[in-house]
Amino acid sequence: MNRSLSTQTLALIFAGVVALPLLAAEPTDRSAEADLRATIEELRTASVKGDTQKIVASMTDDYLQTDISGLVQNKETWLKNYFIPLSELIKAGKYRWETYDLKDVEIRIHGDTGIVVGALEAKGSGARFDVEQHTWIADPSASFAGKLRFTRVYIRREGKWMLAALQNAIPPSPAGAKK
Repeated sequence: MNRSLSTQTLALIFAGVVALPLLAAEPTDRSAEADLRATIEELRTASVKGDTQKIVASMTDDYLQTDISGLVQNKETWLKNYFIPLSELIKAGKYRWETYDLKDVEIRIHGDTGIVVGALEAKGSGARFDVEQHTWIADPSASFAGKLRFTRVYIRREGKWMLAALQNAIPPSPAGAKK
């Protein structure tokens, strides 16, 4: 029986030694956060350039978004109504972002889930968002400037951060916040 116990003990020790490199390969929270910050910056750049391919590749298939009016959209609907029309305007030189800056970004990592809260300050010209049609329309005299608060949920799949959910909100005005 002692011999069996020592064989089991050796097997556990061996399994632990074999697993050590795998554990070391798993990023720490700090490196996971750095990787997620790099992904966020890549997506910011892709949004400004209207890079549909990069945006599509960064989203989970079951992505959900709640916009500022409370409308919930899946990946296909958001791309069709929002991002692709805007991307086409950007690529045609009809719309451009003058400002598209993320501010006050806070990240919390929970295993393979990253929760990101922050603000987006954006300013652009050459199109307007049609609320009734829920899409972008070219309008050379139109401009947009505003600030949104957001919550984004990323999940890590095969070492890559993917956007799974997003909610945007218009922050209350300073006067409204004091009431």
